[in-house]
Amino acid sequence: MIVWSLVIGAVASCSKKPDTIGLDLLDENKPFVGKDTTFNIYAYSTIEDSVISDETSVNLLGSIYSETFGRSNTSIYTQVRISSLNPDWGSNPVADSVIFTLVYSGYYGNLETEQTVRAFRILEDLERDSSYWSNVSFDTETTELGMLSFVPDLDDILVVDTGGGISDSSYINAELRIPFYNSFADYMFNLDTSHTSSSEAFLEEFKGVYLRADDVNAAGDGAILYFDLLDDRSNLTIYYKNDSADSLRFRYFINLNNARVGRYEHEYLLGSQDFIEQVLNGDTTLGADKLYLQGNGGVKTDIFLPGVIDWANTNQKVINEAKLIINISQEYDEDYIPSTSLILFKNTEDGSFDFVPDQLEGENYFGGAYNEASNSYFFRISMHLQDLLAGEKDLGLGLFPTAKSIKATEMELFGTNLSEPRRMQLQVIYTDIE
Repeated sequence: MIVWSLVIGAVASCSKKPDTIGLDLLDENKPFVGKDTTFNIYAYSTIEDSVISDETSVNLLGSIYSETFGRSNTSIYTQVRISSLNPDWGSNPVADSVIFTLVYSGYYGNLETEQTVRAFRILEDLERDSSYWSNVSFDTETTELGMLSFVPDLDDILVVDTGGGISDSSYINAELRIPFYNSFADYMFNLDTSHTSSSEAFLEEFKGVYLRADDVNAAGDGAILYFDLLDDRSNLTIYYKNDSADSLRFRYFINLNNARVGRYEHEYLLGSQDFIEQVLNGDTTLGADKLYLQGNGGVKTDIFLPGVIDWANTNQKVINEAKLIINISQEYDEDYIPSTSLILFKNTEDGSFDFVPDQLEGENYFGGAYNEASNSYFFRISMHLQDLLAGEKDLGLGLFPTAKSIKATEMELFGTNLSEPRRMQLQVIYTDIE
């Protein structure tokens, strides 16, 4: 028996469990030895369907404009809950200020661009137990509750505690503080007790807040900002006084019982012509030169291996190892860090996705993590390729950035062109069976 090596230009893949021999044949540190060849394969990028965007671990807000992908905007719908029932505002309450505080959790993009965020009252019910997708839209009032123009500052906040006579300092995540107009406080001061007697009654009256960023208008400008709305410091607070006291405050909070929904919008016609022709107009041949990935229900890449069956017919084969190599085509700085990992699924006939059988072997085996040194990723898809050799229909593999519901990552990848040394390729060790 002879052990050969096969290099297959490819994009990504996924499959079901087959019997496989020699999955651990290759050691990471051993040289790749054997004969090079190629399959007739192709890959292309296309718009992904919308993604689930409710009750995510972080919420996204902002506008970003790239020369390749065009402009993307993310906005937030969220309920706020009354912190105590039937609040007693005292005699002649007067607002000093109203602040909606959001605690930063990260970002993607250019932090030096000024952004403007506007707040509006939601007019439709949000249901905590319902599933919402990123293309959702709820009716809102046209009159603003408040607005803020700002340059994002994510520097940690120094907190000094001098309690007990001992000075103790620590850092906490930065905040974005959006001022609301004092008319919001006047509205809350005058609510009837029927609207404040329970959390449900309050949400029936005040359904929530919509936060939206204005468009940024130049390529290279803007950022998508990540916020932790479940942090205790993320809340809506009225600072006020009355006839009896100054420096009073009342908080409307956000917790796990609140509905929180993200809306993601993409204007791809503002992107590069090659991107538009491939992703919007469906010119799949352009996948030979460049491929794309984007989070926030943006862009995915599909990969097919049409030459596998013809290759298998030359001899029966057992796949010892098949490793898919995916190379990023650009260098990125700290503001545009590539996805920490990619995910790979198998397309199904009903248009959904299934696990690649190799994934069940665990992350260390399956792969997908970003390698900073090589600016690349890899997946082991030995079982998937063996399934194809056994007759499974090749419906393609779907490649996505990880955390695609909560990350705004945009990536350009090398395509499948055989003349490109860093093309996507599948390194295969196999055994012919006589």
